[in-house]
Amino acid sequence: NCILSASRDRTARLWHPEGIKDFVTVVTYKGHNNFVSCVCWVPPCEAFPEGLVVTGSNDNTILGYNLQDGMIQVTLEGHENAVCSVTPAKDSGILLSSSWDSTAKIWNLNATRVVPITLKGHQAAVWAVVELGNSTYATASADKTIKLWKKSGDLITTLTGHTDCVRGLVLASPESFLSCSNDATIRLWSNKGQCLNTYYGHSNYIYSISMNPALTNGFATCGEDGSVRLWSGGDCICDIRLPVHSVWSVTCLDNGDIVTGSSDGIVRVFTADSARYANEATLKAFEDEVTKMQVASQQEIGGFKVSELPGPEVLLEPGKSDGQTKLVRRGATVKCYSWSAADNTWNEIGDVMGATPPADGTTMYQGKEYDFVFSVDIKDGAPPIKLPYNKTEDPWVAAQAFIHKHNLPQVYLDQVANFIITNAKLDQLPASSNGFADPFTGESRYVPGSTAGARPRRRRRGSVHRIRRVHHRLRHRARETARAS
Repeated sequence: NCILSASRDRTARLWHPEGIKDFVTVVTYKGHNNFVSCVCWVPPCEAFPEGLVVTGSNDNTILGYNLQDGMIQVTLEGHENAVCSVTPAKDSGILLSSSWDSTAKIWNLNATRVVPITLKGHQAAVWAVVELGNSTYATASADKTIKLWKKSGDLITTLTGHTDCVRGLVLASPESFLSCSNDATIRLWSNKGQCLNTYYGHSNYIYSISMNPALTNGFATCGEDGSVRLWSGGDCICDIRLPVHSVWSVTCLDNGDIVTGSSDGIVRVFTADSARYANEATLKAFEDEVTKMQVASQQEIGGFKVSELPGPEVLLEPGKSDGQTKLVRRGATVKCYSWSAADNTWNEIGDVMGATPPADGTTMYQGKEYDFVFSVDIKDGAPPIKLPYNKTEDPWVAAQAFIHKHNLPQVYLDQVANFIITNAKLDQLPASSNGFADPFTGESRYVPGSTAGARPRRRRRGSVHRIRRVHHRLRHRARETARAS
């Protein structure tokens, strides 16, 4: 039970057991000039009788190393963006890879000249690829679909059901496979593409899934909620909390031990065998760190306890009206979403970084007292912007002032206003005696409704414009993986 790990430090490592508890690094694999996002072991084949350690990187290449000395044996080029998964196929010398370039590739390492077969058809990054029991391939994509392929590269069918990026795949039996997704669900599929079951338990993105040979129909999952969950027969039987925000990868060893790679750069091994538990000092330090993370998750943001907010599964339900907002817990962070009736989807507005309603009900900001001072993360790399608000103010007026002050697009008005309404818990909108002038048309922007809590009616000129998101962040995050060799 050796372990292979890969990291954003641009290396992969081989870990050997030392005694019955510990692991030590015996080989470090170098050569990539960007993050190493995935790693696997390719068993001995005709061209490489000693087998290969294979890595994929954000430098768009795949490298194959000698297991023992770490020397590069082969370089595979062909992907046009980061390589995010590599895995051996059942046939000797066949390697599968997938990439942010929206393709997966089949490489024959035994060929004199390695020219891959490309599986092309997805509309976004392909996060995973696996060979199924019926000698077909399955690919999982950020376009929310799974595709099944013949070995020739011809498309068989497209599977739908997940409502967000599909991140991981694993063969569950000769007749079925499992998928995990950013929609916080796991799905069981037949090899022909029928969804047999859906499993719930995580509260955030699920990044990785691995079968556990020590359990009947057992598997493990991990994700953005900082947890690893162990499943048997479709039921979650164990929830392991880690002192991290993101657990990027999980792999189960033949003895049932669980290996994780996480955002803090640490590879951890969990076991059910008490003889191989870590010493008391290590266990206590781990538990203390987990406790600190749990305390942090109890913080209040905008008057809400983070732990009491719903997870991303709430976004599976459609909104009741255009512009409706929801606060969603993703790990220790809170995001705000707005419902678009035109697109029939929840759009992310931004990160809710915090609010400071003091005991006396007011907060000083720039020499003035406010009921709330929200911190809103608008742009990557920039500090949060303060959004002050008093409950006596019209939320649309406050939103307009916020837009003008920070030079934001006018189309954000409704979303910012609804953000204020949600975070300030406004059961009834304040009365307004004056019409609000639209700065572009000169017309009244809305007419205050007489019904408590009713949304103002709006008048527009010309075509209806799609409301864009205040916070539009494309996250491509290299996974740290742990694979058993």
